[in-house]
Amino acid sequence: MTTDELSRNLIDAYSVENLNKISLTLLNLFKCGEFSVLQKIAMIISDYVKIEISDQGKGFSKFMMLYHPDRSGYHIREINRLAQINDLDGLLTYSHILKLGHIEEIASSLESYEDIDYSPVYEWDINLDGFTIIDKDHPSGKYRARTRTNTNNRGYTFYDAIKLREYGDLDTEYPFYYLEDAEEFELSSSNITDLDGIQYCINAKIIDLSFNRINDITLLMGLGNLEELDLSDNPIELIDALGNLKNLKILRIADNEITDISPLLHLTRLEYVDLQENPVSVDQIRELVELGVTVDFDSQASESDLPQ
Repeated sequence: MTTDELSRNLIDAYSVENLNKISLTLLNLFKCGEFSVLQKIAMIISDYVKIEISDQGKGFSKFMMLYHPDRSGYHIREINRLAQINDLDGLLTYSHILKLGHIEEIASSLESYEDIDYSPVYEWDINLDGFTIIDKDHPSGKYRARTRTNTNNRGYTFYDAIKLREYGDLDTEYPFYYLEDAEEFELSSSNITDLDGIQYCINAKIIDLSFNRINDITLLMGLGNLEELDLSDNPIELIDALGNLKNLKILRIADNEITDISPLLHLTRLEYVDLQENPVSVDQIRELVELGVTVDFDSQASESDLPQ
């Protein structure tokens, strides 16, 4: 297949309508607890992208990061750019979506899949607060993003917290592409429970998410420009996504529930980490210190056990 042929196929595949179909199918599977089916779909695209879905559904957010309808314009612009410079290898990294051309049939043919209504609805009762879907029936005739909001008890998505900070309400339109241009976000103590929306902050260099209720940071993995990140005082256990933040210099993750900091050992630009009030072993802290990283920590082991 030539570069032109591939780019045309990809542009069709990344249309709002097709992304909406894919994401709705995946969401319905998640709703029904069909995690084994999601695992098999992940295997179908594993030649292009790695997604690991646990038996409890953890890891599902990466599907949404890949196939969220709001990302259609961004993906198409990038595909056009790669086509213009004749970058076939770059285009191939987007080709996983072509494996899902008939996702309803794929899903229904997989073992343990239950019959689900795939009518093209735009409001559903799935408990994934803050997920944004495209509504093409708006009176203006234009696409708009419509986001289900959370109650105070359930917390807010990153996207909703931004709107509350900017406008004081959740009704004001705030196009997702505004997030692509900003370099700094301060959302401390914003009652955030879900990072949906943060995946659009592709040029962010500084983000403060301290004193929230975040436990899944998977959506941070695409923010390769981040230099300073504050996740202090959240119930975070897994930090695998931080291993992708190659430009990260300063990380504050005090007062979480982190036991494994191995993803940080590959961040060559890392200068400082605040690890206080986390059950991290002194051996792992020692490895980080030996790499030249300044680490704040508290441990049963004394500081004399660490390299000076």
